[in-house]
Amino acid sequence: MIEAKGIIKTYQLKEKLGFFKQKKKVVEAGIDLSIHEGEIVGLLGLNGAGKTTTIKMLSTLLTPNKGSIKVDGLDIIKDAKKIKKNVNMIAGGERMLYWRLTARENLIYYGKLYGYTSQQLHHKIEDLLRLVGLEDTGDIPVERFSKGMKQRLQIARGLINDPKYLFLDEPTLGLDAPVAKHLRNTVKKLAKEDRKGILFRRGGGAL
Repeated sequence: MIEAKGIIKTYQLKEKLGFFKQKKKVVEAGIDLSIHEGEIVGLLGLNGAGKTTTIKMLSTLLTPNKGSIKVDGLDIIKDAKKIKKNVNMIAGGERMLYWRLTARENLIYYGKLYGYTSQQLHHKIEDLLRLVGLEDTGDIPVERFSKGMKQRLQIARGLINDPKYLFLDEPTLGLDAPVAKHLRNTVKKLAKEDRKGILFRRGGGAL
């Protein structure tokens, strides 16, 4: 289980007052939440409310100024290296992929960052490509993919380390309704069948 208690991150924003004037604004993002295995938790809020900041803290990419985060009893700061093996993040849009590499080459690259050997990755990557429906396009450069195909590859990339907990930061951003529905169904399957704890972030509206 992931348990976040009283976590707060303080950061500064630049607020425009005109064409040439700006002022700094101090913002605090704070939240309490828990995520169990096999559970999907929605994270909603207006722009600037701190949703992406929260995901980065849960992913060990940012350190909270206050509060505590435990992942299966491990502390997010003291045990960051151990926690990274059990979590992953999927961003919306077309970030976190190397366009000149093929889908398979992207997964090999990210898999080796987690310490997997080429032999270990072979079957894992084939299974992931099949899961997201890219088994026939694995050797095509990502720059030739549609938005929907790129986002499906994002899911495969986020699963490369077989994380227990998955954080999705607007994964359906810019996608057509049928593609977005397919991705949401994949997420439900990961929670129900694979018992992964999932945090699903959106800017607003229903999941």
